Amino acid sequence: MVRCFITGATGFVGSHIVNQLNIRDHDVSILARNSSSFNLLEGMNYSVVTGDVTNMESLKQGIPDDTEWLFHNAAIMAEWGSKKRFFSVNVEGTRNILEIARLKEIPNLIFTSSTAVYGFPNKRTPLNENDEWKPMNNYQKSKAESEKLVRQYIRDQGMKAAMVRAPTVLGRGDMYTGPQMIEFLKGGRMVTFRRGENPQSYCHGEDFARCLVLCAENMDKAADNAYNVASFDCTFKEFLDALADELGAEKNYRNFPYTVSVCLGSMMSGLYKAFNRKNAPLLTAFRVKLFGTKYLIDISKAKEEIGYTPKWDLISTVKDIVEWGGTVKPR
Repeated sequence: MVRCFITGATGFVGSHIVNQLNIRDHDVSILARNSSSFNLLEGMNYSVVTGDVTNMESLKQGIPDDTEWLFHNAAIMAEWGSKKRFFSVNVEGTRNILEIARLKEIPNLIFTSSTAVYGFPNKRTPLNENDEWKPMNNYQKSKAESEKLVRQYIRDQGMKAAMVRAPTVLGRGDMYTGPQMIEFLKGGRMVTFRRGENPQSYCHGEDFARCLVLCAENMDKAADNAYNVASFDCTFKEFLDALADELGAEKNYRNFPYTVSVCLGSMMSGLYKAFNRKNAPLLTAFRVKLFGTKYLIDISKAKEEIGYTPKWDLISTVKDIVEWGGTVKPR
């Protein structure tokens, strides 16, 4: 039994991490704010520490000194928002966790990163861990800066840490992408770019969590490494068609030209920022690129070094999205 501590455990990916550790009979403690909902952790075994990654004192008091595996998963993930909003949690929160890990001499840290660090290069070949980073918006930039911090502590403090990067994450517990797609398909409002013929990689939340835990179990190999993780590849249209079939919805997608949409999205975003609008416009360049670019992820390193094998494929993931997403209102 290993003593584990998880930040961001009450969220989508975090709940899958807790479940994976429960399956392995490890001792699990989680960090949660007073406002946190524990609905995604129903039926799981864990103890709760009240605190926040932005509150150093709560981390000092809450994270047990004998923690062996520290999973830093807490982050704000959104398309729209100020630099201050993302950096205060994603970057400074990560700095706090790293400093606590150093002070308490926690032997292993596993960081939930994202393929967001690459931006949207629109490459013909799959992205590997050594590809150039070109983050686009404040979320992507904050994940890039937070991973740089982890690497700094590895280099300067000798910390044993591993990082895992996933593309679009779907499945049970997702309150955003899956439920929104269901809503758009049912309402006949689904949009494609490039007619949805762009190939992309997708990841199920359980596969992401399994890869994070595999890093902890194989830290001798994983330390000082980043790993890409994904579950399956398909075109965006193939994904939508499978989801529509599972829902029994019509496949009447509205297609828009990619380049024109990127330009229009950039203009609308600029106007919204100029007027300090809190909500994103209907069309943004980020949204167009998220669903309209070629975005394949090379997962061979995770397979070869830590024994990762995807459990989920397109059809099983779509079934899980519909079973879960049909019961929740998208945020």
